Amino acid sequence: MNEYPAEMLAEHHRLSAWITELSQRYGKDIMIRLIDPLSGVGVWKSLRYWIRKYPAFVVNGKNKYIGWDRQALDTILARALHRMEKCAEIKKGA
Repeated sequence: MNEYPAEMLAEHHRLSAWITELSQRYGKDIMIRLIDPLSGVGVWKSLRYWIRKYPAFVVNGKNKYIGWDRQALDTILARALHRMEKCAEIKKGA
């Protein structure tokens, strides 16, 4: 790890802390998958979702957020969870 530039290590620690916080806050309500953008899958997903900067978050394969604004990502996650809850209520009532 010491071979990486200091700014890359700082971003790694920042992202790790953010992922840990999201995981603790949302628990089993969300699934977080980390994908290396330089891997085959990462390149494919970057092309599929037109992602050119990182960190990038794709929610339910539809909504994406790129950047470090926690509030913006929380808004997207809250909307997605709300939609999922509404769908579950509709299925129960059917």
